[in-house]
Amino acid sequence: MRCPSCGDEYETGVERCADCGVPLIDPADGELEVPVPIPQMDVRLGRFHPAVGDLIAQILDRRSIPHTVHPHDDASEIVVDSQWRDDLRTEFSVSWDEMMRGLDEEQREEVRALGGSAPGWYDAPQGGYVDRAGRMIVAGQQDDDDADAARVLGPALLMMGGITVVTGWLVLSMPGVVVAGIGLALVGLMIPR
Repeated sequence: MRCPSCGDEYETGVERCADCGVPLIDPADGELEVPVPIPQMDVRLGRFHPAVGDLIAQILDRRSIPHTVHPHDDASEIVVDSQWRDDLRTEFSVSWDEMMRGLDEEQREEVRALGGSAPGWYDAPQGGYVDRAGRMIVAGQQDDDDADAARVLGPALLMMGGITVVTGWLVLSMPGVVVAGIGLALVGLMIPR
C-alpha cells in the first residue's frame, strides 16, 4: 500500500499513514477517494511592483494556483498557500528575466530602472541551495530586526568604550573610569557583527 499524499509504502493492514494521517490506498481494494485539503493563503510569496504583481497574478490564475493579491500604494503583496511558496519563489528567481518579457515595453523600462537582481521584486531571494531531494531552495531576505540590532551593538559598545577612556583619562583623571572604558571597548570588539 502507498500513501497518496507523501508516497510512503506500508504493509497490508495499515489503514492510515503514520506521517500525514491520510487513508492509504490498497491496490487490491482499488483507490480510495482522498479528501483534498482546502488551500490556506497564509504565506507571503513576495512584494512586487504593481505591474509585476499583475503579471504574477495572471500566471497564478492560468495555473489555477490559489492566491490573494493585496494592493498597496507602491507595491502588490501576493499571498499563497505554504505548499506553493518555495516552488514558486524558486521558479520565479530562475526565470525572472524571461518573465519580464511579459510586460509591455514602457512597464519593462520602468521596472528595470529600479535595479537589483530581480527588479520589481522588492523582497527577492538573495541566495539558495539544492536540498537532498534535488530541489532548489531559495532563501528570502530576513525581516528580522534583531539581526540588525546585533550588527550595531558591537560597534556601539566599542565607541562608548573609547569615549569613556578618553573622558576618564583627560577630563576626569580617574583610573577606574579608564578601566571601565577599556572593558566596554573589549566587549564591543568581541560581539560578532
